[in-house]
Amino acid sequence: MEGGSIFKKIIYSSIFLAAIPAILIMLFLPPLGTKSRLQVDTVDKSYSSNVYTDLNSDSISEVVRAGKGVPYYNILVLDNDMRVYDQWNLKDTIDMNMSDFFFGNFNHDRYKEIYIFTYSGDSLFLNINEFFDHDGIKSDHIFITKIRLVNKKVTSTVWPAGFFDTNNDGKDELFFSIQTGFGLEPRRLYSYDIVHRKLKSSKLTGVICQWPKMVDSDGDGRPEIFGLMGASGNYKTWVPFSDWSTWLMVFNDSLNFEFPPVEFPGLTNQLSINYFNSKTFRGYVVSHYTGSADTTVLKPRIMLYSLDGKRIRERLFSDLGLHGFINMLVLKNKNADGIYLLGNELLELNDQLSVINKAKSPFTSYFSYYNIDIDFDGEDELVLYSAAEEKLVIYNAALKKIAETKLKGIDQIFRFSYYSSKEHEKKIFLNAGGGHGYFLKLKRNDYYYLGYLAYPGIYLLLLLFIILIKRINTLQVVQKESLNRRLVTLQLQGIKSQLDPHFTFNTLNSIASLIYLEDRHLAYDYMNKFTQLLRGLINDTERIYRSLGEELAFVTTYLDLEKLRFGERFNYDIKIGEGVSQSEQVPKLVLHTFAENAIKHGIMSRVEGGILKIRAEKEKDYLILSIEDNGIGMARSEGQSTSTGKGLKLTGEFYDILNQINKRPIEHSFIDLYNETGDFIGTRVEVWVPVD
Repeated sequence: MEGGSIFKKIIYSSIFLAAIPAILIMLFLPPLGTKSRLQVDTVDKSYSSNVYTDLNSDSISEVVRAGKGVPYYNILVLDNDMRVYDQWNLKDTIDMNMSDFFFGNFNHDRYKEIYIFTYSGDSLFLNINEFFDHDGIKSDHIFITKIRLVNKKVTSTVWPAGFFDTNNDGKDELFFSIQTGFGLEPRRLYSYDIVHRKLKSSKLTGVICQWPKMVDSDGDGRPEIFGLMGASGNYKTWVPFSDWSTWLMVFNDSLNFEFPPVEFPGLTNQLSINYFNSKTFRGYVVSHYTGSADTTVLKPRIMLYSLDGKRIRERLFSDLGLHGFINMLVLKNKNADGIYLLGNELLELNDQLSVINKAKSPFTSYFSYYNIDIDFDGEDELVLYSAAEEKLVIYNAALKKIAETKLKGIDQIFRFSYYSSKEHEKKIFLNAGGGHGYFLKLKRNDYYYLGYLAYPGIYLLLLLFIILIKRINTLQVVQKESLNRRLVTLQLQGIKSQLDPHFTFNTLNSIASLIYLEDRHLAYDYMNKFTQLLRGLINDTERIYRSLGEELAFVTTYLDLEKLRFGERFNYDIKIGEGVSQSEQVPKLVLHTFAENAIKHGIMSRVEGGILKIRAEKEKDYLILSIEDNGIGMARSEGQSTSTGKGLKLTGEFYDILNQINKRPIEHSFIDLYNETGDFIGTRVEVWVPVD
């Protein structure tokens, strides 16, 4: 028993009751902050297209920007303070939608080269400038190939892939791909030997390869090339590997296939190919997405392929709870590569394609993604952006949110570049498109751990709330008990006041005189009535309400005794209206108190006596009880009656307390009555008792 008592004491304690909702709230509460704070500095619109890179290996970034002069397009190189080093003029058209400039170091010296593709008519040209090396390479207007024009608009895009020395001459070749819409040519991978000015391309296919990557997948010291393969279905002439299907293709540095391409039939298919290396698997992770309405195509899925193009395993996106457009990427960290799927949820998968980590998507709209080392720790972070919500969110490889900020941009390919000041302060510069440019710096959030105070704060607030509720409940109980005690006290006081000694002794004297006159039957009858009256008072001591029938019986007995005392000096008349049930509950002594008052203060002061009328009527949700006499009235009776009026005072207090409990109040009023000539003719008391 003692153990059970202790257990109940614990579970009903405020400390325990507050802990349960606090724990539930903490489990579902979103992160209260991030360990890092993203500092965002907006730049002037005229500087938003800048690109930062260290061209001369002095650990200080130079600024590179493109512009259009007369008659030439130009590329400016500036220092940190926006002072011009020099200007590179190009006679061909620069179109950043066709080709952004990029940087490399093909000869492995201390100076980087600037690369940019330009066009004139339908001809594509490569331009190279080793800017800070006076003896370095500077080549303009190198013809590459013919490109596709539609209505004099370029439909081709050039994607740089990287550099590699394929012929072991100590100088790298430049690798890139060309994507072309609304036409077949050119859709190829290319390598350009800068030293010998030789161009090499892959075989003709209908496939588009975007964002090509160069990775040494098999560990032989030579790279493989792959990317995002698309099937646009806008070239109907037969060619090998038609673009009415998409194809899993991996190229070597000779631009030949590593294994026979694998077909994925269906219009608007896309394959995202990434290299993946874990402790037990080395090969390619491939995500397949289709926007086609053709139900015969493969359902969207993620797959693992061996280095020689054999499918190892796969899982449907729908089995992983993903729907809509799903992005896939691989993030490398110190321990192992991680596969990430980005959609309505953010998932991390292992080499068994099992979910090992997940996070709720920070967006409800379409978002783009980027992987970049934003904190300069040697490992890429995951950067997500929604133009619709104007929000940028950064996650680490563990899918922990490390920063979030509001940021204006447009739905295009963001361009990130690394900035290092003269003071060697490192930042990321972001060209977000639409004239929006920002410097981003990830800084430690010194107030992060203060966020943990929210958890005990939540608990303490709940604890205080429960304590307050308990205190209010206790006060209500105490108040209710106080009211009950007051009611009991008033009832006891009312009982004592109802039968005043004068009435009691006079009644007993009247009964004694009947016995003296040997009218035993009448004496016995009235003694019996007096006994009933006393018994009724004693039996109803604990009751607050009783039925109208019981109240009428009690007041009738009382009035009969009063007639015994006063004879024909007064009469009474009781009538019950239609629809009135004598089972209706009324406050105890509601009729007796006012009847007694009418006799004492009104009727008994009349020489010729009077009449007392009691009526019970029902009106809507109220029972109307009226006690009317033709006495002299309360005002004129003052000084003529020995009564103290204590009974009426107690009755008023009694009703006031009852009305604190009742939904609808009990009301009573005294009404003086006058005849047509204005003469006073009596008093009526009305009591309105609410009934259900």
